[in-house]
Amino acid sequence: MTTARSAAIVLVVLALAGCAGSLGTRDGASPTEIARWSAPVGIAPELVYVTEIEGFTLNTQSVGVMGDDGMSAIYVRQDGEALSIVALTTSREAGPDDVPCADLPDAPEPAPALRCVVDRGDAFIALDGEGVAPATLRAAAEAVRVPPQNDLDQLFSDVPVPEEPVERGDLPPEGDGAPINDVGVGG
Repeated sequence: MTTARSAAIVLVVLALAGCAGSLGTRDGASPTEIARWSAPVGIAPELVYVTEIEGFTLNTQSVGVMGDDGMSAIYVRQDGEALSIVALTTSREAGPDDVPCADLPDAPEPAPALRCVVDRGDAFIALDGEGVAPATLRAAAEAVRVPPQNDLDQLFSDVPVPEEPVERGDLPPEGDGAPINDVGVGG
């Protein structure tokens, strides 16, 4: 067996082992690891949830803060001219009119707009669908989970991190914080 062929076999085996290893990492990331990504942008780590919806793709540019410290993410599916959207938002309380996703009735056609909620202890995950069937929202609700650690970098890849405020040298230490603009004679 040649050295090049042995090296190729070793690379294939290592690649397959890497794939098999990544299958076991679908467990949710630790709160500490989630906080490393979510806290700088203002999202509470206990409110970071994702879902998987067959045929839909996470729009990473849509991931951001919702309300005080919740999270939002939008999943999209383009089917020819039709665009289907599922928006996932998290909060600490369910709305008064929110229906559990498991209770959504079946409909033969996609609905113009649907909303349901999933309860995960202290977190409520709302799913808003446009152009989707109730079964799609129910399936998305069943797949709601804490993201695995290896997905956090993609999930937060486009979330803008607020910068530190700029220190200004012309603001007085007391008073209303207005700049010092002394008025000259006649002014």
